[in-house]
Amino acid sequence: MASAHPTLGPVAALPTIEPMKAVAGDLPVDDDAWAYEIKWDGMRVVASLDGEVVRLRTTRRADVAVGYPELSRLGTAVRNRPAVLDGEVVAFDDEGRPSFARLGERMHVLDATSAMNRAAITPVVFIVFDLLHFDGVDSWQLPYVERRRLLTELVEPGEHWQVPAHQLGGGAALLDAARDRDLEGIVAKRPASAYEPGRRSHAWRKIKVRHRQEFVVGGWLPGGGNREGRMGSLMLGCHSDGRLAWVGNVGTGFTMAELDRLGARLEVLDTDDCPFVERPVGPGTRHARWVRPELVVEVEFGEWTPDRRLRHPVYLGERTDKVASEVTCDE
Repeated sequence: MASAHPTLGPVAALPTIEPMKAVAGDLPVDDDAWAYEIKWDGMRVVASLDGEVVRLRTTRRADVAVGYPELSRLGTAVRNRPAVLDGEVVAFDDEGRPSFARLGERMHVLDATSAMNRAAITPVVFIVFDLLHFDGVDSWQLPYVERRRLLTELVEPGEHWQVPAHQLGGGAALLDAARDRDLEGIVAKRPASAYEPGRRSHAWRKIKVRHRQEFVVGGWLPGGGNREGRMGSLMLGCHSDGRLAWVGNVGTGFTMAELDRLGARLEVLDTDDCPFVERPVGPGTRHARWVRPELVVEVEFGEWTPDRRLRHPVYLGERTDKVASEVTCDE
């Protein structure tokens, strides 16, 4: 590799490279001018490999290698030559889909014995999607398509690491496939772009698959800061077996005008009785204000958690064409 790109020159030691980040957006209009990959729902990690030494650094710069013993031999993927790889640590569910909930069973474990025990139950895979340094060369300076070519050639797949496929063009089809598989989304990358350490760059664009559904408002929590005196979040529910089940709160997606409009609506619906079959628990819920369950809103969200809570919900608007009693959890 060094002889193929002599202008880069060797470096004396493994560099510390901050991960490049993508901006959120829609599918590019100029489809053929982009490369596409699946967006993996896991924990972003930059792996520094030096022989048998493996360091796994998160975006918060914490070394979490002790928590993932199945990745201790990651260096063999590059024949124990010095390398820096960018990727995502992922745990899969029973149907082979990335599950952040399952990964949560492994995160924050810093005890080697506990990590070994959990690895036997919930193993992880390191999805390697970029080559930042290899054998003395800072490959992050190369174009994306060249880095990907080298990555595919250099990294030998193993039980706990793999290089995912990528494609030039065809973003809409890949997004449809991600949606069909209930994946998080896709990432579009400019083929000629260099890696930009530590930057959130428009050369990378993440396009998420999001779920949309109607929910019934059963209460609200007061806001703080610039929302002092206004609603901070709506408490959402849907009907299961005829009873209103709490599924979480939504606190983003509101304009100030919408907050004022909803505030007036909520005031009219005020009640002393909690409408949910089980009283919600969690931060701030002791300050909850209850409302009659008549207001229906549409919300976009990432996924359902295993305990039937909404992940990353965003408020889209009120649905005046929906009857609250007809909003069920299985929509």
